[in-house]
Amino acid sequence: MEIELAINLIGLVISILIGRFAYVGYTVVASPNLLRLTLAFVSISVGFVLLAASLFDPENRIIATSGLAAQAVGYFFIAVSHGLKSSFDFAPRPSGTFLIIPLAVAPLVIPGNSIEHIIRSISFILLVYVSIETMASYMQAMRSSTLMIGSGIGALAVAELVAWYDFIYPGSFFFAALIIKVAGFGLMFIPFSKFGLSGLGRMNQLGG
Repeated sequence: MEIELAINLIGLVISILIGRFAYVGYTVVASPNLLRLTLAFVSISVGFVLLAASLFDPENRIIATSGLAAQAVGYFFIAVSHGLKSSFDFAPRPSGTFLIIPLAVAPLVIPGNSIEHIIRSISFILLVYVSIETMASYMQAMRSSTLMIGSGIGALAVAELVAWYDFIYPGSFFFAALIIKVAGFGLMFIPFSKFGLSGLGRMNQLGG
């Protein structure tokens, strides 16, 4: 429990810091995508809090399920924002309404009948979509920050996939999935911390 709690707290700190960078940038440049990213990481942070809280009451799966749902909402905001595609290019992008399709088919793509299973399926598809978009942008611009963001999101997708296997072999992949998830957020944090507020403002001006 101690190790799991520590890993969740690390993820919480990282997601809070990323959300803070996004919010401060939003207050300066008023970018809608920065606002969506702020909401995304607020939701992800809430998810980490709930997941950590669930450790103190393992029999109550409602708390853990709520935490996974909160993080899935965060992933949805990241996918809709499209703001990560061009390494902090926060220019307006085409509508993401087509994401309704993967959301609808997610429970069918990865079979399972538990709510947690379905939530993880949705999270996985959202993360794969954003990772592909971001890596496609990297192939065009070859920016290291874009590569790190794409790699981080890809790691989050892998974490959800590994966690899915934990449903089949309980306890075998749980810690691996959690560590990969935190590592993914860590990779995403590096470009945010590197550019900081001034970098976000510059990239917004370039994108606009």
